[in-house]
Amino acid sequence: MDQLQFHPVSEIFPSMAQAEFDALVADITANGLREPIHVIGDSIIDGRHRYRACMQAGIEPQFVVVPDGTDLNALVISLNLRRRHLSESQRAIVAARLETRELGRPHKDANLHDLSISRAHASELLNVSVRSVANAAKVLQDGTAELIDAVDRGEVAVSTGADLARLPAHTQQTVLTRTPEEIRAIARDVKDRIQAAGVCGASAVRIFDKVAREHELGGMEQIAVVEVIKAQTPPLPTPAQARRIACEGAPGLAVLATDGRYHSAPSDEQDNTRMQQWLRLREGLEPLGTVPFAPEVAMTAIPTYQEKNVTAWLASAVAFLNQFNLLWSQRHAQS
Repeated sequence: MDQLQFHPVSEIFPSMAQAEFDALVADITANGLREPIHVIGDSIIDGRHRYRACMQAGIEPQFVVVPDGTDLNALVISLNLRRRHLSESQRAIVAARLETRELGRPHKDANLHDLSISRAHASELLNVSVRSVANAAKVLQDGTAELIDAVDRGEVAVSTGADLARLPAHTQQTVLTRTPEEIRAIARDVKDRIQAAGVCGASAVRIFDKVAREHELGGMEQIAVVEVIKAQTPPLPTPAQARRIACEGAPGLAVLATDGRYHSAPSDEQDNTRMQQWLRLREGLEPLGTVPFAPEVAMTAIPTYQEKNVTAWLASAVAFLNQFNLLWSQRHAQS
């Protein structure tokens, strides 16, 4: 038993976290080995964690000999996907480890020379897109050990991991100081504030920017938060679907659609128009009413190349605000 080796194909799936391994040791100590270890010759094909747990627990392991000519890739993938619940990003990392060629060049890991497999085939075996496998290959090629481990554990999406892998190693490590729980908590904060404000579009973006400043999020951390929000947010209906939902709902219901507008039942088109006008007005007034600095400070912040634009915006905005303020004052003077 001491001379058994781990076949390269046994290591394409991520290693267990220490807590998981400790739980496995405890289970095998109490109940024995529930699932045998697959071997070929003196190499373990599947079950390296179970083998190590048996050694630690002092339990005699049970083995199943894999017949010669077996598709080892398919066998290991089938066994592990049945036992584990892996995200698409985690499966993409496995697929990237399987492939031995990248854009026609040999894979840098010479130990996998006998497991030649194309990127397209790897993506098919793991049921992920070729693009995801390409992102995972970037993580394996240029990512730090910490980044690869974070994607392996499902704590960082493979697309984010690929972006991070393009950064210097010290920058990758700095970004990864935020735990997945912290990223998810920030994402919940953003969603709760947007929902409480009842806004979308530019106003929602401003809320996100404010939260990002409060938490001092870096660029990649902001991407990570956005990905969590996207993953947790159901897709918006199309305008046609939104109108159908509004028709089937309570009178006056307005539904946000993919075009960034609220849609109501056709019989309430005037209400729908008024809703769009109110949202546009709010998006203009709210930031003006909450500018966190004095006009004198604003003057020093305007770039020279934007002066003509500011002149044009003021000419339009001041005229509108003066008239609007007059009408607003008259309404409240009468009430």
